[in-house]
Amino acid sequence: MENPEIKHIREPNPRPRTQPQPRRRVDRRALLCSRLSIICLAVLLLAFALTSALLLVLPRSTKSLIEKRDLATFPKFTLESYFSGDFTAGVATYYDDTVPNHDGLKNLGNSFKRLFGLPKSEDSVQFVGKIDKIQDRAPAEGPTPAPVNSGVDNNSPGTAGASLPAGAAGRNMTPDASNLPAPTADPFPNGAVEQRDIIENIMIIKQDGHWRGMEMFAGGGGDSYASALNDLRSKVDPSVNIWSMPAPLPCQFYTPKEYKEYVADQSQCFDNVHAKLGSGITPLNVCAALAAHAEEPIYCRTDHHWQPLGAYYAAEAFASAAGVPFADIGSYTSKKIENSMGTMYAWSKSADLLSDPEDFTYYLPGVPYSAVYYNQDFSFAWDDDDLFGAEIPEDPYVVYLGSDQYIVKVTTEVQNGRKLLIMKDSYGNATVPFYTSSFGEIYVADIRYMERNLVSMIRDLGITDVVFTVSAFSVVGENAGHIQTLIDQNAGETVTDPYPQPGPTTAPPAAE
Repeated sequence: MENPEIKHIREPNPRPRTQPQPRRRVDRRALLCSRLSIICLAVLLLAFALTSALLLVLPRSTKSLIEKRDLATFPKFTLESYFSGDFTAGVATYYDDTVPNHDGLKNLGNSFKRLFGLPKSEDSVQFVGKIDKIQDRAPAEGPTPAPVNSGVDNNSPGTAGASLPAGAAGRNMTPDASNLPAPTADPFPNGAVEQRDIIENIMIIKQDGHWRGMEMFAGGGGDSYASALNDLRSKVDPSVNIWSMPAPLPCQFYTPKEYKEYVADQSQCFDNVHAKLGSGITPLNVCAALAAHAEEPIYCRTDHHWQPLGAYYAAEAFASAAGVPFADIGSYTSKKIENSMGTMYAWSKSADLLSDPEDFTYYLPGVPYSAVYYNQDFSFAWDDDDLFGAEIPEDPYVVYLGSDQYIVKVTTEVQNGRKLLIMKDSYGNATVPFYTSSFGEIYVADIRYMERNLVSMIRDLGITDVVFTVSAFSVVGENAGHIQTLIDQNAGETVTDPYPQPGPTTAPPAAE
């Protein structure tokens, strides 16, 4: 008789039970992911809807301070513009450009770019635009005029050229027509620089723990500049002192050695231009004077101008050469614009510059003075007895004179019989306060905007000293043509000061 227990053991194993638990886990995960996706989509749609509503409700931006420009305006409707597509394109541009809080959103976007960008080394270098090596640039065709060793009456007109943004010096190299003598070799021939937009030759570099933006200078012959100054020399009284004091750009001092092949030596360029000046014009190359202080904050890091301290050292060199008194920087009251961000960021949109703002320090004279502002045609505008305007962190350099376009007269207590006329581009603005201890009267005019005859201004206002303080770009670029225009326009006119003033009215700032 068979044992039932053995029979039971011999029976095949029953079918193993399935394990549903893992399936339940998978299903729950899928369900959770699905619900989260729906929630995220709903949040995104809600955020989009709220953002769209805010963009329609909030006031639209009209001006960008960081980009230094007016934003797009709503286009005017016409049937022609509608059917051509220009109207709808203009509407799209308007809504895209004038988004509420335009500057804030630009800064936020650039910050994200920096956040997700690759880490950079201490000496990291970035180029904005296509920047060629000096030796790779095509030289100008034809000979370059030789240096002028005596005064000449050269009446060949300069080329005014198109204006660049306010405060920016031109750099488009245009060969000059000239009647000067036989040609000679020129290390910086006109035409050496291709015509480019102002924002296409910028180097962004980190030095000593801070980011700096600089325009690259490629040199030029400066024929228009030298010719115009020679012409002026021939047309004003020989007793008038004429000075040429170009302002170097920061790339002269802060370009790393391994990148020197991308920039021209501005000191050599100035010497070459000055060699073309006739007798009776005193050249003043301040590159060495500034180089001695290069470790000090003499140039802006986020703007294309020098810091007021750099202008001080240049003005000091001029005062020494002119034989006039000059006040020590310690006699001025310093004021600081904190966390400023100038044109280098506006032009480059560099997130690195944005992350590293700087302080802009300017200096109030410690002596009494008065200031009068005139329009470009030398008609009286107003007297506010101040050389300084509003402090704007997004554009700190405009604290000087408020604008490039005014003619300004400064009256001081100095009794030496010297009257100074500063012919400048924006670089010259920062030098003005430092001459309040040096000259009895100071007139300031921009070579790009003045509408009166320069020869008549010098004669009729009793000017004893004329100093040209323009940037290197203006010396070799199109802006130099404006000097000849000032000499030629309204020739023979009589210039009368419409607002003579008795003396200084602005007291020195009180000690804090």
